[in-house]
Amino acid sequence: MCSERIGSKSFVNNVLGVKGIGILMLLTVINLSACDDQKKKSGQVVARINGEEITAPQLEAELRYASRLQDDGAAPRQAMREQAVEALIDRQLLLGEALRNKIDRDPALILIIERFKTQAIVQAYLESKAGNQEQPGKAEIDGYFQAHPEMFSRRKVFEVEQLIIADQDFSAPLKAMMDTSKSLSQVAAWLQKNKIAHVQRQYSYSSADLPPEVGNRLQTLGRSRLFVMKDGQRDLLCALTELRDSPVAADAARPQIERYLMNKKMQEIALAEITRLRSAAKLEYMEKPAGSIDSRGMPVAATSPGKQQAEVNKSMEVSGVAGFK
Repeated sequence: MCSERIGSKSFVNNVLGVKGIGILMLLTVINLSACDDQKKKSGQVVARINGEEITAPQLEAELRYASRLQDDGAAPRQAMREQAVEALIDRQLLLGEALRNKIDRDPALILIIERFKTQAIVQAYLESKAGNQEQPGKAEIDGYFQAHPEMFSRRKVFEVEQLIIADQDFSAPLKAMMDTSKSLSQVAAWLQKNKIAHVQRQYSYSSADLPPEVGNRLQTLGRSRLFVMKDGQRDLLCALTELRDSPVAADAARPQIERYLMNKKMQEIALAEITRLRSAAKLEYMEKPAGSIDSRGMPVAATSPGKQQAEVNKSMEVSGVAGFK
């Protein structure tokens, strides 16, 4: 997929400002014990809403969750604490109304809650297997920084104008027209004349978003050169409008690299544990799985959740130039 990220920070990290943190926690944190209101809460009370208590342990859990997502430029702890209290109040109000409307009895919702509960238990188990794993050292972090200049010290930003069309609409006449066109506006006029549906937009990519070979090739194009990016069932007819340097200093990159390396180690632990358990399990498929299982019946490693470089699984080519993949 095309990365829609602008700049070096993800959408989630950009949301985590002082104003955003309450909304983020309100929308993304699920209280897994919400449907079990028979259990009494314990701990110092920080607020009451219609008789329901919000306790200090709940608040600390909320803050721990936020700290896992926060970037190095996140809000000060006191501001986060105040926002977290307000988020808990808002969530409790919504929860109370949902329970009054018996939303918690919806079978589809029960399955969703069970899924999140299972994920939380599995995550806790994997963290227990990891134990007190050491934080990546300075040498390891610096090594990663030096090994990926396209993501940090030599990071580039590509401003790209695009026309989006359905894959089946990319024809030989269209390609031939693009080979001789000098601007994307000429292509847009041709699409309109031939009644081909399209959407125009401006996108920003960084060299961290693209495979190195693609980023390197884009740098050689020059402004206004036309090229095509395939995105699933869509074709993106593109023109590079601006290329600029946007380096990330080592100090600014260090927290991101540290999180990525920690997540990578956790993924390795998870994969090793899954492999161990699968080798000892009696596993029967009622339907043959596809995609995520290899020929030996073992799980295929997934992309690390902390990976900063987005995988761009698309073929690319410049109009009139073969072999640009």
